[in-house]
Amino acid sequence: MRKSLIQAFIIWMLVYPIATGLLLVMEGLDLSLVVAWKSLIMTLILVPLMFFFIVPFVNRLLSR
Repeated sequence: MRKSLIQAFIIWMLVYPIATGLLLVMEGLDLSLVVAWKSLIMTLILVPLMFFFIVPFVNRLLSR
């Protein structure tokens, strides 16, 4: 249970700044998109990042 909480916290610590950065970039580009389109763009970027990079990194980190 404790390892799962630590893993969730570390993943959140890595995803939060990426999501915030993506929002700032989209705001800076002034795309005037509705929330659904912004969510689609963010998930198209975040999900592969999490699946291929963030979660494997956290698993390697915690397996030590």
